[in-house]
Amino acid sequence: MAATPAGAASPGPTPGAIADGGAGSTAAAAGEVPGPELVALLTGRYGLSDRQVSQLATYLDYMLEINQSMNLTAVRDKADAWQRHVVDSLALLPVLERHAQQAGLGGARAGTGAGTVAGASGLRRVGTGSRSEVGAGEAAVEGAADASVESGSDRARSSEGASGSGAAAAVVDAGLRLRLVDVGTGAGLPGMVLAAARPQWKVTLLDSLRKRCDFLREAAARAGLSNVDVVWCRAEEGGHRPELRQAYDVAVARAVAEARVLAELCLPFVRVGGLWLAAKGPDPEAEVTAAASAIRQLGGRQLALERVESYSSEGQRTALLVAKSGPTPQRFPRAPGTPGKKPL
Repeated sequence: MAATPAGAASPGPTPGAIADGGAGSTAAAAGEVPGPELVALLTGRYGLSDRQVSQLATYLDYMLEINQSMNLTAVRDKADAWQRHVVDSLALLPVLERHAQQAGLGGARAGTGAGTVAGASGLRRVGTGSRSEVGAGEAAVEGAADASVESGSDRARSSEGASGSGAAAAVVDAGLRLRLVDVGTGAGLPGMVLAAARPQWKVTLLDSLRKRCDFLREAAARAGLSNVDVVWCRAEEGGHRPELRQAYDVAVARAVAEARVLAELCLPFVRVGGLWLAAKGPDPEAEVTAAASAIRQLGGRQLALERVESYSSEGQRTALLVAKSGPTPQRFPRAPGTPGKKPL
């Protein structure tokens, strides 16, 4: 299967290039759905349909199958994969959609405030909450930050909150029509999961390895995700391509790189007025403070640092939100490898 080289337009998903000796595969083939408790979480808190759960199951089954011969993920157990890949990716939705609504992205009216969620007592409004501070002076988080990052014993909460039995409210699809790019997507996380959860979004999965891009196209075809496009190139190169530069409402990254590196890789893809979301661990305050200058140089403005309904052994995970307040200077991103070696 021919992958798309840097500098060329990426074709849509094409089936049958990896498994079964290249024989064509059937789109949306049924995957093995998870147990009833997890299904209740996916359909209850995140509002997924049975079809969407089946699409995610197909994607996950194929990921674990190909993972036997290709290093896609360190997770081998299916139950762990549902939790650590699917649920952890979906946990970004409430924060992302609320801030997208506030920014007027994807058809939302700018300044409409918080998103709507459904709790045990029906619909309620989510307020903007308190400001989240990540450092002193110019490193302080600007704008309306929801749910300030807490400290202490709250970080030790177990994954009970991810079981669906807690008080976490359910996400209601706000009907936003976003154009989103997942930078350094790897096995397709979180982009493929978000594409399944929001079929009206246009999701681009960008990765530097051709074999992973082949896998991603095949996985999208098998799961029937026609809203997924795959681009094979490095982020430093893609950020200068006219059809990709400042072309997206939202850029997301779940990579382990530090925030000041990710800022240079992600913000060039975001249009002015758009958002960058970086999935982070339980204690990212020092990292976010160190990234303040880089974010500013790249045309961004730190907006919020929020907890999400995702947990690790270290504590509750967070999401960094950055608003694109001005164009990224043409010199960014720098040459491939430079952002990691010489962070801004």
